[in-house]
Amino acid sequence: MVARARRSSGFTLFQLLVVLAMLAILIGLLLPAVQKVRQAAARIQSSNNLKQIMLASLNCHDTYGKFPPLVGHFPNDRGLATLFFYILPFIEQDNLYQSGEVEKGNYSSWHNGAYSKVLKLYVAPQDSTGGQNNRFEDWLALTSYAANFAVFGDRAGFTMQGTSRVASITDGLSNTIFFAERYQVCNGTPNGWAFAGESTWAPAFAFLNEGPFQDRPAQHDCDPTLPQGLLPGGIMVGLGDASVRSVSPKISPRTWWLAITPDDGMPLGNDW
Repeated sequence: MVARARRSSGFTLFQLLVVLAMLAILIGLLLPAVQKVRQAAARIQSSNNLKQIMLASLNCHDTYGKFPPLVGHFPNDRGLATLFFYILPFIEQDNLYQSGEVEKGNYSSWHNGAYSKVLKLYVAPQDSTGGQNNRFEDWLALTSYAANFAVFGDRAGFTMQGTSRVASITDGLSNTIFFAERYQVCNGTPNGWAFAGESTWAPAFAFLNEGPFQDRPAQHDCDPTLPQGLLPGGIMVGLGDASVRSVSPKISPRTWWLAITPDDGMPLGNDW
């Protein structure tokens, strides 16, 4: 009796290639979807960060009757720190705030190394420009956000030591940008949340340049005098009423200027 040859149940080379090709197609279709989900999550987190920063600023204003300066003395006429330092008690960072007390009621972000403390709230998840530890040259803690000089600075004296109040935002809180995204490091220039000096290292925008933001620029094209959008579709900004919105890269220079100026008396453009 002649034994019949067993038929192999394994894959042929052709079948294996077909399976691999199908897997490659599925991965190719899946990756863009995963990327979109990640971008959406990052956008939500950055929006939440901006909202918390804006609410803290408003609570600080309610407590002291005025906003902190971009850089300067607050609430008394001594000490030296940034707006991002002065709102620490309103984002559950009172211990860090108190560590900067130089003398009774006077604070400095240069005291006790406060400037080196990295805060999760101040870093956008999609901003990789700060490296792995979010510190510039391992000493200056960075942020992915910046405050509007036109709101928190002194435009008449061209100094970051401003004394603005809600009443001075005559264009309306919902029509005025208070905060915007900005790279942690832009073309070698850091954005230090506690850098208390009147330079591009301070967490500010519209100080030396009132132009529109940059849309995800490469480092060699990055301008530290401007804010930078971090994700496709535009830049996240915090408005004075604590709302957050995305502004399109197609916004005109005029409309952007109107949105950052708190008292121009002009309506925003149709591209807002």
